[in-house]
Amino acid sequence: MPDLGRFLEFSVPAPDLAVSLHFYLQLGFSEVRVNDIRPRGYTAVTDGQIVIGLHGVGLDEPALTFVRPDLARHALALADAGADIEFQRLGDDQFNEAGLRTADGQLLLLLEAPTFSATEFDIAAPVIGRCTELVLSCASAGETSSFFETAGFLGTKGDENETVRIAAPGLSIMLRPEARHGVTLCFEPSGDWRAQLELRGISARPAGRDYLLTAPEGTRLQLHSA
Repeated sequence: MPDLGRFLEFSVPAPDLAVSLHFYLQLGFSEVRVNDIRPRGYTAVTDGQIVIGLHGVGLDEPALTFVRPDLARHALALADAGADIEFQRLGDDQFNEAGLRTADGQLLLLLEAPTFSATEFDIAAPVIGRCTELVLSCASAGETSSFFETAGFLGTKGDENETVRIAAPGLSIMLRPEARHGVTLCFEPSGDWRAQLELRGISARPAGRDYLLTAPEGTRLQLHSA
């Protein structure tokens, strides 16, 4: 299968855009200057490692978003290779994008061009540190890994039983077989981060050996405690 392109952002629907944006800024994320490709109701934040795209309109579920120039031709090649293309919005008079799904149903978005300046972000890390990887819960780590590997990702056995790590430039994903599907962003905070969260009125709840924050729009942020 042809590659998916360059990873751009983790896109999430944010019904109350202002509340979600405020939450991330409180954590120390930086707002990204977006361009005018997307309609109003879109902003993005970054920790210097990953960009989280907050979509007030036009997105119904979380997605991994990639940029692939010449998308019309590329979407045709993906379809010819057997990819499950869910939708295509292609034409000279619109912003080209396409959606496809992994075998587990995770939505992947492909865009013709980035929605913000894709330069290196030289910013201080948030209170919770920088994102180290995404955890993608799926029915079968092996099957999902095969999907990504055919798209150019490198797969290796994970640290836990039945987990697989896949990686591409700018993106590291742990595939974990679980009944509950979804994406979790993992961070490694340092210093007195719990006290810093309390000062901001944010509480992290214990989750086994780690802690968990849930953003207003539902994004799960897992904090690996040293």
